[in-house]
Amino acid sequence: MLLYDVIVVGAGPAGSIAAYESAKIGLKTLLLEKFTLPRDKPCGGAVMYRALRILNGQIPSHIVERKIYGMRFVLPNGDAAEFVSNKLIAITVFRDKFDEFLALRAADAGVDLIDSARVADVNTSNECARVKMSDGTVYQSKFVIGADGVNSIVSRALGLRPKRKDLSTVGLGMESDIYVGEDGVDKATSGNPSILEIAPIGQLTSYGWVFPKREHLAIGVAGASAHMHPLRLIFEYFRRNMEKKFGIPLVTDKKRTHFFGGDCIEGKNVTKRAILIGDAAGFVDPLMGEGIGYAMKSGIHAVSTIENCLENGFYDETSLSMYQDLCVNEFGACFGMATRVGSLGSSFAEKVLPRINRHKLAADIMAMVAQGVLKYNEIPATVLRKLPSELPNIIRHVVQSRMYPSA
Repeated sequence: MLLYDVIVVGAGPAGSIAAYESAKIGLKTLLLEKFTLPRDKPCGGAVMYRALRILNGQIPSHIVERKIYGMRFVLPNGDAAEFVSNKLIAITVFRDKFDEFLALRAADAGVDLIDSARVADVNTSNECARVKMSDGTVYQSKFVIGADGVNSIVSRALGLRPKRKDLSTVGLGMESDIYVGEDGVDKATSGNPSILEIAPIGQLTSYGWVFPKREHLAIGVAGASAHMHPLRLIFEYFRRNMEKKFGIPLVTDKKRTHFFGGDCIEGKNVTKRAILIGDAAGFVDPLMGEGIGYAMKSGIHAVSTIENCLENGFYDETSLSMYQDLCVNEFGACFGMATRVGSLGSSFAEKVLPRINRHKLAADIMAMVAQGVLKYNEIPATVLRKLPSELPNIIRHVVQSRMYPSA
């Protein structure tokens, strides 16, 4: 029997950060990844600055595909609202490289990292947590952290999620990294490959995206599962529209399908000796579908909770509920606001975004949200606080937009 303080299942951003933090405070930690690293991951590859802050900006340059300073929201009528900051709000990456970097960073901190390691079962008792592998190997620990995504075997084995996925609570998407060369990226982005573009898909309650990389465009579609059938046809519809818009061929090599989201902040994420983090816990922005920053932060909260429980000799569900409290305090109001705005559909965007298009105040707020220093629910108060000092700029912007409407 191999003994650890903490076993982390899943070497995505959530799991690798949790493992790193665990080893950093001196806990004997095992990180298990079912695929061979580096492994592919369905994702557009936009990492918001709130996640980069956790890494103190220490990311090798070869992993950074593009530095992102703005976002463009295309409206159903074809108009666009654009918000560009002079502050870095995100980077784009290939997830196989980014995730491998985080896993190896954890290993360098002292974590035992094993890839090609498929978990078959997990159980906990008053004495320990046990993780059984598909080859029959059993690992034992004081705590187990489930970081194994929306299809988490840890959550199902411990009864924290149903055996069958409730499709009404998750989103469904398809995406592809399409090689177009640097010239193609430059043409598709009108010479400014530092902006993420979000666009509607016909009349569906869903959205598509175009994220620039060095020589690729990450193109994808996502939405509530009920609205994303037939998924491949929806993706192809969006791809063809982007091909026509950009005037360059967009030939897909590999399409990746994925579920995302889930119970958000409402699900039960702890039980005796066990915690769910990241996508396994459903910590995904209900409005934008972004989850990397929240996943990484939840990993930090999980280890903080485990450290507190070890200091006090507690392993029960009630003691571990401190983790749920930390996550609710960090994400709850933000996710709640995002859910309410999302429920308004595209009509909200059509009414609000054109009125704030290119406003400096709006761009500054977008940057603060992306950087993790401002939450969705804090936006109204921030606008009211900053409005008096920004009023001259707003008036100037309105006058200019009336005089030069195409600017």
